[in-house]
Amino acid sequence: MVLFLAGAILYYLAVKNAYKNKNSLDEKTLLFKKSLSFAWFFALILVSLIIFTVVFYTSDSTINYLETASIKLNTGRLFMSYFFLILFVVFVFTFLTSFIYIFYFKQVTSDKTKKILKWIMYGSIPLMAVSFILMSEGNAPYLQYPLCNSLYIGIHGIKFINSYTKPAPFYTDKGVLDGGIIIAFYAIFILSGALLVLGICDHFVYKFYGKHGLLTTCFYIAFPMGIIGARLWYVLLDISKNGEMSSYVLEWTNIFRIQDGGLGIMGGAILGIIAGVTVMLTLKYWKKDPVYRHMSYLRIVDICVPAILIAQGIGRTGNFFNCEVHGAEIPYEALNFLPTFIQNNYQFSYAYQADPGKVYLPLALIESITNLIGYFVIYFGFVRGFKKYHAPGAGVGMYLIWYGLTRVLLEPLRAGTFEYNMSYYSAYGMVGLGVLICIFFVVWRILVVKKLWFYKTREYIDSIIIDDSISKEKMIRNAIILAVSLIIIVVGISVLMNIW
Repeated sequence: MVLFLAGAILYYLAVKNAYKNKNSLDEKTLLFKKSLSFAWFFALILVSLIIFTVVFYTSDSTINYLETASIKLNTGRLFMSYFFLILFVVFVFTFLTSFIYIFYFKQVTSDKTKKILKWIMYGSIPLMAVSFILMSEGNAPYLQYPLCNSLYIGIHGIKFINSYTKPAPFYTDKGVLDGGIIIAFYAIFILSGALLVLGICDHFVYKFYGKHGLLTTCFYIAFPMGIIGARLWYVLLDISKNGEMSSYVLEWTNIFRIQDGGLGIMGGAILGIIAGVTVMLTLKYWKKDPVYRHMSYLRIVDICVPAILIAQGIGRTGNFFNCEVHGAEIPYEALNFLPTFIQNNYQFSYAYQADPGKVYLPLALIESITNLIGYFVIYFGFVRGFKKYHAPGAGVGMYLIWYGLTRVLLEPLRAGTFEYNMSYYSAYGMVGLGVLICIFFVVWRILVVKKLWFYKTREYIDSIIIDDSISKEKMIRNAIILAVSLIIIVVGISVLMNIW
């Protein structure tokens, strides 16, 4: 862990130092000398992971498990574990460094070099995936299932454990954590997804407005509010399902025991969006920050809101390790197309194993993949793909429609304790609201472009100002047009949903 953190921190500091001095760098120095120095720091990460693998195979826990299960180590699989681990780290380094060179050292590199680096960057993505899968195939037969879902830090050392199995000595005979704390993988994945989305959105905002950090204040408020929203949503789901027998009704202080688990991604997205929009509007209209005054917030929401799907997709990986949010039992062979470690882990619901030869339908995995696809479809397909034909702001509606439809399709497939009728109905509400928002912004754009609205556009996407020359009668007329359009839309959708 020390080597891993040291390698990551030193790599970051080296890149940051090079970025500060980029004006004094030439292309040859950047691509060869700097790349070599970056690689040395990344090598610490590789060494740390190799040591981790060695410790895994030589630990008493693994040896005892293999002896008990009569499993013998296979030389070919051991080779796969180490060889493809090395390749995986190499491809991760290649991807990160190429990305940094393309977007942060673009003044140093020539157009020809940028094209080559882009090929290298995009080419390393499938190679990362393939090497990770092959590495996991080498390890899969020797892992203990259900997989670890937490990091224990306490009087018994630092260990990866599965909190649902309550293993000794980390838990007492009564199932109480003994002398330490646990950091859930779920929390790590949620935080990682949020930070990745912040980086992606910051990058695109920088491309338009030439400044990093414009979304940082928003993130610091929206992310914790998203966690609160996710917790409240889960509590409401539990109460709606169990009524007076809900643990949150029997003992209301359990609402604050977030360390025991229980987050609803839908609630997190809703409250996070509301908080984020509120912060940005405050900066623009109340604080009247000059930087934000000249930004198009419709463009900002088109960038940021669809990207929430990435955070949700990564967050769902936490459900995989917790063995939760799945469907009914299906034949084991139905998941043969997946890596073995995924297939084996889906034999469990929390710490309970399915019937022999059965696995659970991997709803969390399906939603994770669907969310990632949704981001690329919405942002690169519609927001950027349609360009001038896209109605700014409609990305919010598209996000609600995509995620709502995903939940509409997957909620009925949930099994056991993961079934919540409230989530099913709220998913339809998201779809309906998304359609309304899309139509609203399409109508708004038509009115603006056709100069039927009391706004005129100097540069439509970024600078919308009031046209003082327009008469009050026309302003009233345009407001009535928009209001009547919205009423017709609301009534029409209500009628259609009732008929359906």
